[in-house]
Amino acid sequence: MINFVFLLVCLPITVLTFECENKPDGVYDAGCKSFIKCEDGKGEGFECDEHTVYNAVIQACDDPKNVAAPCGNMINCSDKPDGHYPDLDQRCHSYYTCNGGSFFGHNFCPTGLVYHQEIEVCDYPHSVPKPCGLLDP
Repeated sequence: MINFVFLLVCLPITVLTFECENKPDGVYDAGCKSFIKCEDGKGEGFECDEHTVYNAVIQACDDPKNVAAPCGNMINCSDKPDGHYPDLDQRCHSYYTCNGGSFFGHNFCPTGLVYHQEIEVCDYPHSVPKPCGLLDP
């Protein structure tokens, strides 16, 4: 009998997918750290390096100091445990990710929703405890 050993190697690779069919050619943000270029119905994903964020004005990665909040607001994660945190200064309509002491960017909740830190999803404000939602803790 032959024994097989499978080794799973996890690499920090982000695959960006975006439906460009029936969309006008152009650049679309995919959060603060990446964007998609659509041309002739095909999309190509780009990810900003660790020191830059997507700037919608110039449609490219840029120094955070040139970008409006929340994307331009780089968070110091050196003293935070791994996890997702609400952007309180954005009234919790977005949240950010810390991992291994590094900041991994902001993520946006769909319109009308706020970040619910306890269950790590965007939810309706009436279902989320204060300070992000309307529920008393």
